[in-house]
Amino acid sequence: MFVRFTAPILRFETGWPAAVLRAGLFRASLSRIAEVTGLDRKSLYGKIDFIHRQCLLLAQSREKALLEDFPLPKMYVAVDRQTHIVNWNSRKNRRNIQLNAIGTADMKTGYVFGMHLNFDESIDQDQLELLAQTAGDYQLSQPYRKYARFWLKPDYDAALIKSSSKAKGRIARALQIARGTDTLTAEIIGEYEAAKGRDDIEDSDEKNSNVMLPTKGVQIREQYAMQAHFLLMAKMLANAPKVRFYLDQDSGFRAAFMAAFQDRVKARTADAWYVKVLKEATIDEKDQAVAASQRVFQSVKTANPGLTDLEVKILMTKAEMQRAVSHGYPDDWWLVHPLPNKSEPAKRVCWLTNISDYSDDHAARLYLRASLHPIDRFFMLVRRRLSFAERAYGSASQAGRKWYGYNAYRPDNLAKLLDIFRVFYNYSLTGSDGKTPAMKLGLARGPVAPEDILYFEPLASTRKARTKRPIDQQKVNAKASVANRTGEDNTWKPWAF
Repeated sequence: MFVRFTAPILRFETGWPAAVLRAGLFRASLSRIAEVTGLDRKSLYGKIDFIHRQCLLLAQSREKALLEDFPLPKMYVAVDRQTHIVNWNSRKNRRNIQLNAIGTADMKTGYVFGMHLNFDESIDQDQLELLAQTAGDYQLSQPYRKYARFWLKPDYDAALIKSSSKAKGRIARALQIARGTDTLTAEIIGEYEAAKGRDDIEDSDEKNSNVMLPTKGVQIREQYAMQAHFLLMAKMLANAPKVRFYLDQDSGFRAAFMAAFQDRVKARTADAWYVKVLKEATIDEKDQAVAASQRVFQSVKTANPGLTDLEVKILMTKAEMQRAVSHGYPDDWWLVHPLPNKSEPAKRVCWLTNISDYSDDHAARLYLRASLHPIDRFFMLVRRRLSFAERAYGSASQAGRKWYGYNAYRPDNLAKLLDIFRVFYNYSLTGSDGKTPAMKLGLARGPVAPEDILYFEPLASTRKARTKRPIDQQKVNAKASVANRTGEDNTWKPWAF
C-alpha cells in the first residue's frame, strides 16, 4: 500500500514517504527512486522536503534538552570535515560546486551533534550580489561587510587566482619525504606551510579553477561555518563538567575552538588536541603497524610485571611525551601515539591547550584517548549510504575535472539528505549492542523507526485528550475470539520514543 493524503493535514499510512526515506538511505539515486515509486521529480522533491522537516522536528525536540538542564558526563568528542561535490548542470560551464561539512561526534556513544554544510539556500547568488552592492560591501574590506559570511563573485574569482597555499603545502610535504621524513610527519609540516601561506590563516577553504559558486543558494565562507559550528557545540555541551576536543589538523578548527571555549579553557574545563591520522594505508601496512605496537606493549609489560594494562599504556605514552617534537610553531609539540589500531594505523597528537597544570599521568590518559574514529566512521557511512555523497571518477576528456555519477545537481538537496542521515544515524541505526547513539547518550529510550520519524508530532502531547467512548465488551470479546482462532497478535505496539 502506498501513501494516502487526507486534506488539509498530510496523513501517511504506509508507502511513499517511508519508501523514499529508506531508499534514500540505502544509496538509491533520485532517478532510481522516482522510477521505482512512479513519482515525478517535483513530487519526489516535495517528499524529501517533508522528510527533512520531520527529521529536524524530531532532532529539535530531543536536542533542546541539551540546551536546558540535560545532565552530561565528561565529554570527549572528535571533529573533522568532509568535502562534498555538486555536479555541474550546464555543458557550457563544466565546473563542480565544492562544499564542506563540519561534523562533531561523541567518542563514547557515537552521537553526532552536528553536520553543518557551508551553504545557505535562503537566498540566491544574484540576490546576494544586489544586496551587497546596495550595502556598499564592495567598497569595504571583508571583515567589515554586512554580508561578510558569504562568498561574493569578485572575491571568489580572486581566490581562484591566489589559491596557491595548498600547492605550497604539497611542495613542503614532498621535500620532507625526500629528506627521509615519514609520510605522516611530512603531512603535518605541509599543513603548517599551507596555513602560513594563506592571507587569512583561518581560511582553509581552498579553491581551484575546476570549482564554482552555486547557481541556486549561496556558499558560506568556511571560517564562518566553523565559528558557528563550535559556538553551537559550546551551547550543546555546556552541561558537561569537562569537554575534550580532538580536532583534525586545521588552523580554522583551532581558531574556532579557542573563540567558542576561551572561558572554559581558562577555567580548565575544556581542552583541545590536534590529531593527525594516516588514512592511506594498505591492509598489510595496517596489520604490521598494529603488530609492531603490540610487540612493544608486551615487552614493556614484561619489564613491569606489577602494572596493569592501562598503567603500561600510560607508561608508554609518558615515554612518547618525552620524545615529542615541535612542528609549525614553537609551542606545538607532537608525539607519536604508542597504540595505533587498524582504523588509525599511525597517529600523531598535539595538545593545543597545554599550560603544564596536569600531572604526567593525567596528560598521558588524555593523549591515549586521541582519535578521530567516531566522526570518520560517520563520514564513511555517509559515503556508503548516500549516493549524493559518493566519490568522483575522472572524465578522460576533461583534464582535472571529475563527474560524480549519482551526485546532486542542487546543493540544497545534498544539505537536506545530510540532515536526514544524521537523524537516522543518531536515532534509528543500532550498533552491535542493539542501541542507537541517542539511546547511549540518554536522548531516547529505544530505536526510532523511520516511519515514526515521518509521523512525529512535537505538539501532540499538549493537545487536549480525547473523550473515551464507552467500551463495547461484546466487540472486544468477538475480536479476542477471532484472534485466538487465527493466532493473530492484536496487542498494541508503542512507538519507540
